[in-house]
Amino acid sequence: MGVPTWTIVTIIIIVYCVLCIGIGYIAGRRFRKTIEDFFVLSRTAGFIVVFLSIASTYHSAFAFLTSVAVFASAGISFWIAAMAWTTLAAIWGYFYGKRAFLLGKAKGFITPADMLADYYQSEALRVITAIIQAVFIIAYITVQAIGLGIILSIASAGHIPYTWASLALMLVAAIYVVIGGLRAAYWTDVMQGIWMYIGVWVAGILIALRFFPGGVGQIFAELHKINPSMLVLRWSPDLLTSFMIVYSVGLMLLPHIWIKYYASRDTWTIKWSSVGTAIYLSSYYIPAALVGLAAAVLNVTGAPGLAPGFIKHLISIYGSRDAVMAYMIYNFTPPIIAGFLLAGAAAAAMSTLDSFLGTTSLILTRDLYQRYLRPKASEKELVIVGRLLLLAWAFIGWYFAILKPGLIFNITAIACAGGLQFLPAILQVIIPTKRNWVNRQGAIAGIIVGSIITAVLAKQIGGRILPISFHPAEAGMIGLAVNFLISFVISAFTKPVPKEKRLEYYELLKNA
Repeated sequence: MGVPTWTIVTIIIIVYCVLCIGIGYIAGRRFRKTIEDFFVLSRTAGFIVVFLSIASTYHSAFAFLTSVAVFASAGISFWIAAMAWTTLAAIWGYFYGKRAFLLGKAKGFITPADMLADYYQSEALRVITAIIQAVFIIAYITVQAIGLGIILSIASAGHIPYTWASLALMLVAAIYVVIGGLRAAYWTDVMQGIWMYIGVWVAGILIALRFFPGGVGQIFAELHKINPSMLVLRWSPDLLTSFMIVYSVGLMLLPHIWIKYYASRDTWTIKWSSVGTAIYLSSYYIPAALVGLAAAVLNVTGAPGLAPGFIKHLISIYGSRDAVMAYMIYNFTPPIIAGFLLAGAAAAAMSTLDSFLGTTSLILTRDLYQRYLRPKASEKELVIVGRLLLLAWAFIGWYFAILKPGLIFNITAIACAGGLQFLPAILQVIIPTKRNWVNRQGAIAGIIVGSIITAVLAKQIGGRILPISFHPAEAGMIGLAVNFLISFVISAFTKPVPKEKRLEYYELLKNA
């Protein structure tokens, strides 16, 4: 009697986890025992590390799992939007990343709040930034916990239940970051970025050709027969625009991407990392589309080993369609390959989770604990506190994940919409002009009101009790519009940022 498939697949995932922890241990041996080294690698990250860490961190469980799920329901609408937002993300990274690097290097910034507090000369803004970012980040940590639970639960054929599967893989990511700091996250991101990219392409080709030997043409022909509307744009212009902005600029303004620019070695690294990111992110969705569109057809027609309506069955178990990719990998690829591919899916989630756990502990340790609770704390104490906060946020994300809150695509939008609320304040910083469009009071009011509106109008939060609600991406755009208006109006009637500060930033960025 042969070894059961689930045993082979699970063992491969366990080996992958051990490998990640091993990398974390090696990274820890390089640790210089300072908060700057623990969180931003003493600003020494080169091209390969920055490129693959940004690319793999941007693509999380969102890319490997929920992209397939949305392709299976929305068709090529996701493709159109995804090509736009991945390109915009790279352009924004090129434009903003160089400026963040220059300011971080010159001023010693480690957290996003460092930049805003310094430019606007406001400790209140430091606290507000730290709290709002830490709260919205919970949604992103939660979706990685959801993805990891789905992956290991399916890989073990249910022998490891979703709840404990999620916790186990969450702890793996937390452990290697605790051991090696964000250096471990960056180093594992390099491996994970390669692994997940190869994995998604292998999965896409194997699954598509198994059911549709005629390739892409056959998939589109079958899809045209059963549901031709999936081959045209189905999202309204306002929803499409919201997705494009929220999943590009909004995502890139979340701290897990932001601090990667502080950690970079030089502007050349950021420039070419942005170019590489555009290619990596855009091409990643090609195989995801193959699996998603194939699943849409098979959900109607069925196939040997796959009953019609199988997606509805997965929703009943996992609370959303996000399990489609993992389910098809496990059931329709050879065990060893399935193990490799599902480990790649876990890599997609972990490569974002580790950065979020690290950056959340960073902003809470640096911007709150060190600044206000223990200003004279030693570097060793700050690292210990950072590790404890990292574990705390991991458990918070896991708690929400076991509630099965819904589609990863929608939950991710909550975090990205929150990140978008920092755009008006950031633009004033990185594009210094003689005229002051946003000042301290305007920035504070805009961020607070924009964040509140985003949360209140999002279906998953305020929408549960209010008579009107929107997709979180749309709620984020509404919040941003009000944010801009409030920031400009209040700034017009209050004291501007001192001219000396604006000139200082102008000199630092004039050659960017």
